[in-house]
Amino acid sequence: VGQVPHMVLLVDFVARGLGHGLDVGARYWVLVGLGATAGPLLAGALADRIGFAGAVRVAFVLQGAAAAVLTVWSGTAALVFSSVVIGASVPGVVPLVLGRVLELASTEGHARKVAWSRGTTAFAVGQAAAAYGYSYLFARTGGDYVLLFAIAAGALVVAVAIDIVANTVRPGSRSA
Repeated sequence: VGQVPHMVLLVDFVARGLGHGLDVGARYWVLVGLGATAGPLLAGALADRIGFAGAVRVAFVLQGAAAAVLTVWSGTAALVFSSVVIGASVPGVVPLVLGRVLELASTEGHARKVAWSRGTTAFAVGQAAAAYGYSYLFARTGGDYVLLFAIAAGALVVAVAIDIVANTVRPGSRSA
């Protein structure tokens, strides 16, 4: 949910919302792609260093910052940061979240498979529902990009909170 506004509307935000044109919007989309190239490697290195719990939280906080910055500032530095971070997170956060789900799941093989399946399904359904929801809000608000980026940032704050609560509910998990 936190990634969807960038995935669906970043180029439009830059091109029409900021009035910079499609060419400039496309340049930021290239930065999303460059971030996506590095995302899985960076996510894996982070998880190796601090574990899945810490890596998921860092990733969610960075994504939240990348969405939130566009609610208050749309300068070049903010757009570069936001594009690269969200770009890296699109393919990078998936293995982090699935690794975290497996940490929180029972050690029994079947329960882990069920958790993996549900996590994957929830991710896909969440993105599809968010795309429809954001499109609806975008149309109803006359194209309020800032509202969509704010909702995305809020969703990522909620995601961090959910992970922290999940860790306290299952204190025997292998993470911090």
